[in-house]
Amino acid sequence: MAGLEKDPRRRSCSSKSVTEPVTGSSRFTVKGYSLVKGMGRQKYVSSDIFPAGGYDWQIQFYPDEGDLEAGVPSVLVAITLASSGGRDVRALLELALLDQSGEGKDSTNSRTTESEPFTMTHKGCYWGFYVRKAKLESSTCLKDDCLIIRASVGVVTTRLDVEGAKQDSIAALLYPAPIWARVSRRYWNLSWVAT
Repeated sequence: MAGLEKDPRRRSCSSKSVTEPVTGSSRFTVKGYSLVKGMGRQKYVSSDIFPAGGYDWQIQFYPDEGDLEAGVPSVLVAITLASSGGRDVRALLELALLDQSGEGKDSTNSRTTESEPFTMTHKGCYWGFYVRKAKLESSTCLKDDCLIIRASVGVVTTRLDVEGAKQDSIAALLYPAPIWARVSRRYWNLSWVAT
């Protein structure tokens, strides 16, 4: 190793892996809540697509989905991955039905993945929560037959930060071409000239 340190062709560099969320958010208003009720199971209204971390996302509101575990009439509020490019997508997610009382209260109808990312495995994969219809319809989240849903997505990304030598030349600096490659190149040049 002592010889490598003295090699004038070798440059010093350092690198670090940085993992952080790339965020995006959307706000979706469902106007006419009483008219979307009765659409049936697996039917929904959705927001426009919004970007976050290089992927497309969408808010979906299922007015008649029902919570099968509890067996009570419920709605489902969800964030859906609208594009994936065939890759698993890890993201921090936050979803809330906003309080419309004007009192500045935080909504109790909200969910977050906290600090552990949720993995979306394919386009159409969703994450969300149920709210009982009776609770929703008596809450301050419903006003003038409107609901407002807020979604935040933080796609977990990792990048390599390199200091010192240029990133694309690191391999060439640390691993010069082996002797056989230099000889082959020389032979190729000689044979080209000879013909």
